[in-house]
Amino acid sequence: VSTQSTGSMVSTQSTGISELHRQKPPPSVHYAKNMPDIDVLMEEWPSEIEELLSKINLPSADLDCDLKDYVDIICNILDIPTQQNRIHSLHLLFTLYSEFKNSQHFQKLNQPENNENIENQNG
Repeated sequence: VSTQSTGSMVSTQSTGISELHRQKPPPSVHYAKNMPDIDVLMEEWPSEIEELLSKINLPSADLDCDLKDYVDIICNILDIPTQQNRIHSLHLLFTLYSEFKNSQHFQKLNQPENNENIENQNG
């Protein structure tokens, strides 16, 4: 077997594995308690809440509390229920973060030309 054909076989196998991973459905998580649907958490907040959030700072990681309390605070702000074991709450929090990060709406807001337009409107 020549080096060239071996490299070709590895490349083909790698491509096949990548395609298999792309076609594989995402893993599902079965929460111990009912959790809100990600689409519900992605809904726009009432304008009063949006306005309030623009005026105040959310709790930072520098908040003087233990991690358990910090998780409770952040999850509660985002309407994510917390139970004794916070693993499911954290999973939903990170799923929500991922959905927002990949949202076309928020990707458009982070584009430089949109930021300049927003600054010009506010300025």
